[in-house]
Amino acid sequence: MNIGITTGLVTAGLIALLLLGIPIAYVLGMTGIFGLFSATGGTSAWLSLTSGAALHLSSSSLLAIPLFMLMSAYITESGMGPKLLDFTDKWFSKMPGALYNAALAACGAFSTLSGSSVATAGAIGGVVIPEFKRRGLNVKRGMGAVAAGGTLGVLIPPSTAFIIYGELTETSVARLFMAGVVPGVLILAVFIVYTMIVSHAEERKAPPVDTPDVTWVERWASLRQIWSAIVLMAAVLGGIFFGVVTPTEAAALGALSAMLTGVYVLKGLSWKGVHRAAVRSIYSITMIGTILLGGLILGRAVTMLGISQDLVDLIQGTGQPGWMVIMWIMLLLLFLGMFLDGAAMTVITIPLLFPVITSYGYDPVWFAIIFVVNTEIGLLTPPVGMNLFVVKAISGEPMIDVVKGALPYTLLLGLMLIVLIIFPQISLWLPDLLLGPR
Repeated sequence: MNIGITTGLVTAGLIALLLLGIPIAYVLGMTGIFGLFSATGGTSAWLSLTSGAALHLSSSSLLAIPLFMLMSAYITESGMGPKLLDFTDKWFSKMPGALYNAALAACGAFSTLSGSSVATAGAIGGVVIPEFKRRGLNVKRGMGAVAAGGTLGVLIPPSTAFIIYGELTETSVARLFMAGVVPGVLILAVFIVYTMIVSHAEERKAPPVDTPDVTWVERWASLRQIWSAIVLMAAVLGGIFFGVVTPTEAAALGALSAMLTGVYVLKGLSWKGVHRAAVRSIYSITMIGTILLGGLILGRAVTMLGISQDLVDLIQGTGQPGWMVIMWIMLLLLFLGMFLDGAAMTVITIPLLFPVITSYGYDPVWFAIIFVVNTEIGLLTPPVGMNLFVVKAISGEPMIDVVKGALPYTLLLGLMLIVLIIFPQISLWLPDLLLGPR
């Protein structure tokens, strides 16, 4: 069969199967297998499949994903979220929008322990949203803060998105983790400043809300309940950043430490909870693993059919400058983010987009950051914004209120995406400092 016709059939089949509502993992796998058979024939297709996609899936670097997810499950079960929220609530108590910013800061801290946006939004939102209601605060804004703060889980390391990207593009996961720190902290700071400004303006027009007085003694004392989280963050991220352990080894260390801390230090994790967390993480990794396998099969077919090189030649043939190509890619990703979760979007688009990006001389680490920020925006945009559904389930409020509450933060994320595109060094400064320039 003609390669051009095959490419068209693969693309049309992918879109048609997605529109039919077939699970994304099966869609990727079926279209990928069709592409492999068309490109290489029967026996060669199976050899390509086993030597390509299956080999990638058995990579040791991908082992970090289930281990980090297991660490996240243990942390969630052990009740670390409420302790982080109580700590940040005490330290933000005298600032405008104290509880909103406490929720944002707690999400940022929890992100460094979970690596999951959904887990972050669930762990913090389950505690703080009822508190918004109890204190008579603006619940709509509170839900938006939780949904937006939860998105930091895919940017602030450890992040499963960076692990998948690193495996697909053969980019250092440690460097990707380091690159996510400064943008993640900067986005969190922008969220907090915005919330303080809006809350201050609102508080000047409305009667003050009674909040409990917190002394400095209580603030410093609250450190005692999160010391284990600080040690865990330092052990996992410090080990990776200073080259003591690989990301996979850090994930194993983090999972074991989180379990032992939850059982023996925090005493919030029972052995039944250990089993429950392990089972939950198995369900999650099975879902991600099947999507990744399907995406790797499709990626192998894309390579064998020469689609990536054809796309590079087509785009370069238009004569468009690199910045214009980046803008078109961003618009494509923003559109796809409305319908696909981050893992699916990564395995579908990266095999196609990565050769285009490198052909224009852009840094793969920088592109990883702006790609992940796009997936963050996708978590806040209907109809498939996962964090919106998590917050709705927790709060019981109408979806329209959750979307309205998250809208200002979604726009801020879009603004920060533009800033990160214009100033690549925001992302590249820390990895270049610690590991040296690429």
